Parts: sequence; C-alpha cells; structure tokens
Amino acid sequence: MNVNIFVENPLLALLVIMAVGLFLGRLEIFGFRLGVAAVLFVGLVMAAIEPTIQIPPLIYIVGLALFVYTIGLESGHDFFATFRSKGLRNNALALVIFVVVTAAAYGLVRLLTIDGVTGAGLFTGALTNTPAMAAVVDALPALIDDPGELRSSESLPLVAYSLAYPLGVIIVILAIAVMGKVFRVDHQREAVEAGVAVHELYTRRIQVQRDDLAAIADLPEALGLEVIVSRLEREGEQRIPSNSAWARRGDVLSVVGTDEELDRAADLIGEALPGDPFHGHDLDYRRIFVSNNDLVGIPLAKLRPQLSGMLITRVRRGDHDMVATPDTILQLGDRVRVVAPHDRIGKVTRLFGDSYRRLSDVNLLPLVAGLTIGVAVGMLAIPLPGGASLKLGTAGGPLVVALILGALGRSGKVVWQVPYGANLALRQIGITLFLAAIGTTAGAGFRAALSDPSSLTIIGVGALITALISVLVLVVGHKVMKLPFGETAGILAGMQTHPAVLSYVSDVTRNDLPAMGYTSVYPVSMVAKIVLAQILLFALL
Repeated sequence: MNVNIFVENPLLALLVIMAVGLFLGRLEIFGFRLGVAAVLFVGLVMAAIEPTIQIPPLIYIVGLALFVYTIGLESGHDFFATFRSKGLRNNALALVIFVVVTAAAYGLVRLLTIDGVTGAGLFTGALTNTPAMAAVVDALPALIDDPGELRSSESLPLVAYSLAYPLGVIIVILAIAVMGKVFRVDHQREAVEAGVAVHELYTRRIQVQRDDLAAIADLPEALGLEVIVSRLEREGEQRIPSNSAWARRGDVLSVVGTDEELDRAADLIGEALPGDPFHGHDLDYRRIFVSNNDLVGIPLAKLRPQLSGMLITRVRRGDHDMVATPDTILQLGDRVRVVAPHDRIGKVTRLFGDSYRRLSDVNLLPLVAGLTIGVAVGMLAIPLPGGASLKLGTAGGPLVVALILGALGRSGKVVWQVPYGANLALRQIGITLFLAAIGTTAGAGFRAALSDPSSLTIIGVGALITALISVLVLVVGHKVMKLPFGETAGILAGMQTHPAVLSYVSDVTRNDLPAMGYTSVYPVSMVAKIVLAQILLFALL
C-alpha cells in the first residue's frame, strides 16, 4: 500500500493508527495485553517507516487535555478527601525517588560525557514529560549568551527527548507486567482488601434482640458497620424508619450491605431471619436513574427535605454498588435504589428524573468552560530563579482545575460533573487521540536520530533512567511500604505523567486502585519534573 496516502491525508492516518492500535491492544500474548497503549506504538512505527506522516499537534493537545480533565472530574472528591493520608504518603514516595533519579541522571551524563543540553532533554524523554522538555528549551536563553550556540542548542533537547521517549513508555509497561508476575499479584484480592472491589449488596431481615441500641439512623456508625437500615417491621407493619426512630426488642430491621457486613450486623443486633422483606407490605422499591441536575453534587444529608417519605438504600455507579450514607454525593448517571410507599413511587421517579435520554444529552457547556479555565491556568508562568519560568501546561492545568471542580461537584446551578458513561467515553476518545498523534511526533525524530551512532548512547542512558525509576517505585512502594501493587503501578504511571501507562494498568487490574494512585501524585509529579529538569540543566552547564 502506498504510504503517501497517509502523508497527504492526516485524518485517514489518524483513524488507521487508532483502529489498528485498538485492535492490537485487545490481543493477549502470554497473559500480556497492551490495551489502548498499542495505539502509541502503531503511530511510532508508521512515522518511523515514513517520517512525513504527521498528525497535527493540536490533536494530541486536545486529546491529552480531555483525558486528564475527565480523570480529574472523576477523582477530585476522593483526591482531596484522602490527601492527608494517602496523598501525603504517595507524594513523599514520588518526590524522594525523583531526587534519586535526577542525581543518577546527572552522574550518568557526566560519566559518559554527554552534552548537558542533550542530557537534560533525554532526562525529560525518559520521564515522558513534554512540559519539562519545553521548560528546558525555554531556559536555554538565560544560560547561553552566544546567539549562534543558542540556535544550535535549541534542537538538542527535542532530539534527545524523541530518542528516549518511546522506551520511556515501553520499559515502564514491561516493568509493571514483569514485576506483577514476579510478585504474583492477585489484583482481585488487592481490590477486595483495599475496599475498591465491586461487591454485590444484599438485603437481610434481622430481628432485634437487644435493648441498648442507638437510634436506627445512627446504628451503622455506632456499631461500626457499612450498612443501612431500609425498613422497620413492628407488629406486622412495615415502615421507613424516621431519623428519630429507635428499635425495640422483637422489631425486625431490613438491613442492606455486603454478605460480610450483614453477618456482622446480625451478630451485633440480634438474629438473621429468613424471608423476603419486599412482599406482602405497603412499601415498594425501584431502581431509578439520576438525571435531575438539582439532586447531584449535594450530600444526601442536605437533601433530606426533598427526600422526605422515602429512603435511598443503594447507589450504583458504573459496575459498583455502594451503600447510601448521609455523606454520599449523587452524580448524573447514578442508579439509586429507593424504598417508598406504593402510592409515592411515581412521584419519586419524577423527582430523580429517570431519563436515560436526558443523560445522553450531555450538557457540554460546563465541560468546555472547565477545560477553558484549565488551559488558561496551564498557561500561567510562575517565575523561577535564574530567569526561567514554570508552566503546568496543557496537561497539568486542566487536571488541577478538574480536581477542584470534581471536588466541588457544582457551583450554584452549574453542575461540573458529567454522567459516568459519558465521562468514560470522552476519556477513551481523549487518550486514543493523544497516543495516535504523539506516536507520529516521536516516531519521526526517532528514525532520523537512529542514523547517528551516538544516539544509541542517548537511548541507553534514557532506558537506564526509566528502568531505575520503574524498579524503585514498584519495589519500594509495594514491598517496603506495603502498598497494593495496583496502586503502586498507578503511582508510577502518575510519576511518569503518561496516560498510556495508566490505561495499561487499569486494563490489567480492572479496578480503581491505579486511578487512585495516578491522581494522587500526578499534579505534584508534573510540577516536580518541570523544576528538576531545569535544575539538572543548570547543574550540567
């Protein structure tokens, strides 16, 4: 097939790279699968074969911004909620290893007498950070006075970056795959132990055999249970327990939770009874889609006046069922299980919306407005000593803003969240566009530099730096700090600030641990690499 057709038609090249990459990513060889990361390598190979195949840079910029923004929206609430515990721990791990790796890079560049500007460029490629490479280029005028030398030096960081970048992705993915096998990681067990596994929820009737129980609404907290009491049965009559209701000996409570929590509840409250709590009574239940903007982004405790006479017992988000608590915040696209009297079910349904069509008609205005704010924040220059400046860029700005907006949920009438399904679709489109376009960008420079024997030294040093950070994070995080391997791999993906690694790990683990690790360190890692790349440059020149 004549490759000129791809040179003349960038859109066709983009679609072919995406299609072939997504197909190859589904193939599993010896238990190893690349997932969406295969798109990057297809773009790299095509551009290496024919360097004039180029996807416009705007494509990968838009794709990257969309990917990190949707991740931030999804993870914002949990990021800030856990920052004092997991966030501080994870970022301490990242910063210490960054310092060690930067020192090792300085030693390798000096030992092998690599040009300082080239050394800083390969460092940013090994850590797969485009903003850091751009910061190195921006810092050169303040360090090099001679105009001719400056012009000849400005291309060196980009060339070295292009040489080190591909292995900066491949080695990390291979390290995660190999170390996962070496450590014999059971991803499902890790998810269960970390409390992020998808658990089936059940309802069980428990007869009260104690006189010293707290108010029904306070029972879960008082007994340390992750359950909710959905119904109170007394003298054959069933009702929704009010906030002030107390259970008496002989009452029957319908309790919702996982099998393990229900067993604990039965031991602490009384005795589990057989029978279905849903038949032969005046109460009914229904699963309802949340499509009403007025109910999202607000804790259930604050929605009590609107939810009078009904009780939300479960919230299903994606494939994950959660017990509803007063602190639970609904999102568009959630499915809630509501208990209410038969004659109120219709009114309850209308309150929540229950419109799948309305969910599909995504309001893009808040999404675009948030992205606009994020890109603007990424453009802000923060002065650094020596005349250089720091920018979060197209990746860091949208992520930081999305984390904040995701934590807020809404601002007045504006709901920043997008429905769960739409978020996943936009995220997948964003990462695929980014990988296809960035692959062709790196591939062209990769082939051009391979004709120079000294390029092998740059590639080798870059590979050593990438291997060093990969092994250090995985061993120290998983074996020394005893973090789940999935979360540790997510931390590594966040430290590399590369979405392809996160996509691979998420495909392998099929749980939320990698995303938790990724978002906990990504913002700090982005800033740290921009700063350290410039410090390395200052030290080498």
